Amino acid sequence: MIYDGCNCANCHMTILPNGDIEACRRMDSSLGNALSDPMVDLFLGEGMDAYRQYDQFEKCSHCELLRFCRGCPAVAYGYTKNTYAADPQCWKVITR
Repeated sequence: MIYDGCNCANCHMTILPNGDIEACRRMDSSLGNALSDPMVDLFLGEGMDAYRQYDQFEKCSHCELLRFCRGCPAVAYGYTKNTYAADPQCWKVITR
C-alpha cells in the first residue's frame, strides 16, 4: 500500500544553506529566499502553485493513486525536461 509520495509543493519546501527556497531539492525549482521573503508568501504563492498543477501530469492525472503518490516530477524532468511528463519509475499501468 502506498501511504506517501512526492511532496513537492504539497507539504514541504527545501531551504538551502544560503536561504534560497526550492519546491524540491532534486531539481532547479527556485522560489525565493527565506532571509528576505515571507515564507507564507513563498509557500502559498504562484511560484509554488506551478508545481501543484496535478491535472497536468500526463500519467498521474489519470491514476486513482494520485492523491497518495503524485509520481516524481524531478525524475520526470531529469529524463524528459518536462516536469509533468510520466515518471519513468512508475510501476502502475493506467487503463482509461
